[in-house]
Amino acid sequence: MKKYFIGELEFKTKKESENYTRNIINKLGCCIINKDHIYFNFFDNLILNHPECDDKKGIGIDYFYIQPNPVDRRYYQTMIKRLDGHEIDFSWVYCCQFKKRTIRYDLLRAMRESINYYTNEYKLKQSKIICNFCKIENAPYENYHVDHDNPSFQTLSDNFLQLTKNIPSSFGDCKKYNLTIFKDEDKDFKNDWVDYHNKNCNFQILCRDCNLRKKKI
Repeated sequence: MKKYFIGELEFKTKKESENYTRNIINKLGCCIINKDHIYFNFFDNLILNHPECDDKKGIGIDYFYIQPNPVDRRYYQTMIKRLDGHEIDFSWVYCCQFKKRTIRYDLLRAMRESINYYTNEYKLKQSKIICNFCKIENAPYENYHVDHDNPSFQTLSDNFLQLTKNIPSSFGDCKKYNLTIFKDEDKDFKNDWVDYHNKNCNFQILCRDCNLRKKKI
């Protein structure tokens, strides 16, 4: 019989893990779960079961917090405050479904990682950091994000994948920075993608809040 784990906690069924987690969240209610909290390790292990865990965690977790669900305030929503100041929700129910990451998800993560140098370089070269939408210019540096503006990253990646062959189906992991990366044998694909991206991309600077709103549109 298959078993399911949240850290070292063992469950016989997915439903059992879901009920266990729901009871903890209902008991805690709205609160901040920092690294000194008795349940921090539980939530830190729980997020590892999310198929988009790496994207949710970003550069690292400052703390978790629970808030009312904005759709139905009778229920709770679990959130992450990251070390870069970014706040993002994650579905605790999804974490209890133990879904595997798809090949396409890892492919897009590796494609994003391979252009990180150029997005960081764009931000560093700005003589003045200001949000292109709301024009705020006094926010902390880490609250400004580099965004793909017409075409979007999704459009760029979709177009490139339609034009190329021999698309990688397995990937490496950078344990130090918690990143999905291309393997050495796929360096030609990686280089072709980076060249295509840099010839066709348009960057803009957005503050954290405007970037989040844009993603939800």
